[in-house]
Amino acid sequence: MLRSTLGSERCASDLAEVSGLSRPATSQHLAMLLDAGLLKVRSEGRHRWYRADPHVLHLLRQDLAVFWNYRLEALKRAAES
Repeated sequence: MLRSTLGSERCASDLAEVSGLSRPATSQHLAMLLDAGLLKVRSEGRHRWYRADPHVLHLLRQDLAVFWNYRLEALKRAAES
């Protein structure tokens, strides 16, 4: 679902259709992504439009790179000893 919002805004019904999830499951998933700060939402009339926040995704990617580099270094040291 996050991938579907990378390049453009999508409404919840579109995201439910694309993901194959029920509307309640889609709402729960969107709420979780919003709570995590990974999505931005814009209201227009009765619709809410969701878009991935590229800045937050960039920061997350940096954090994950540091985490995995650390873990891989630890694995390398363990394998070499």
